[in-house]
Amino acid sequence: MAIDIVRAENLEHALELLARDGAQARPLAGGTDLMLRLRAGRLAARTLVSIADLSDLAYVREQADRVELGALTRVADLITHPVYSREFPAGARAARDFASPQIRNRGTLGGNVGNASPAADNVPPLITFGATVTLQSKRGGRSMPIEDFFEGPGRTRAAPDEMIVGFQVPKRPGAFQFFAKFGSRNANVISIASAALCLRLDGETVREARVAYGCCAPVPLRARRVESYLSGQRLDERLIAGVREAVLGDIKPIDDVRGSRRYKELLVINATEDALRGALESVRKAA
Repeated sequence: MAIDIVRAENLEHALELLARDGAQARPLAGGTDLMLRLRAGRLAARTLVSIADLSDLAYVREQADRVELGALTRVADLITHPVYSREFPAGARAARDFASPQIRNRGTLGGNVGNASPAADNVPPLITFGATVTLQSKRGGRSMPIEDFFEGPGRTRAAPDEMIVGFQVPKRPGAFQFFAKFGSRNANVISIASAALCLRLDGETVREARVAYGCCAPVPLRARRVESYLSGQRLDERLIAGVREAVLGDIKPIDDVRGSRRYKELLVINATEDALRGALESVRKAA
């Protein structure tokens, strides 16, 4: 099947093209995921709307209470940007662990999120930060929590005529942040499992917990049972020892070519325990 590639002159032009062709059109930025899905026959499209030249969608902007990220911000830029790396060290760590240098320099944050892979490295930290995704179409714009954006592997709540234009990420001053990714080698690998935590602590009491896992469900997963288990509790070895059951209550991993269900369970349980011990150690050092 022939595919037309049309270069969007600006955002309005891109939205007009998406509205015209609907489900047969896809926005194209870095293309590191999209082209692979097309070649594998896992995505049907007759028109690719190139938005790669829309430089006004590539930005990291600091506001008083949040950081705004453009959809075309390259993953590599998240690693080096002083504001993002300062406010969201776990997010910068996820960006460093993402793919290879070549793909980080080409791939965009909007593409990594819009691909809707359960293994998307940048998504679990964004969930723990409370990020929202902003969509735009000719009909208008709307935003939603990023964890609500996914419907299943490769499927999102974006309408055919909508595209991701940006993200709003609330600042989490003083929060303990954690991200860990597990793969078959150290670099350029799809995750077997990943874990992200963002904890607001008052001494050794967990005032707020936000927890997310990758590759443990059909979509990037916000672990609400773990959050409920931790919130309001004293952070000690008893609490850490009991988190296992809460983790198992949240996650639903499957056996696949990268790892067994049981292996993924052990990975995220151990990562969660390590994160909590790291948080406790940081509190005690600061006391």
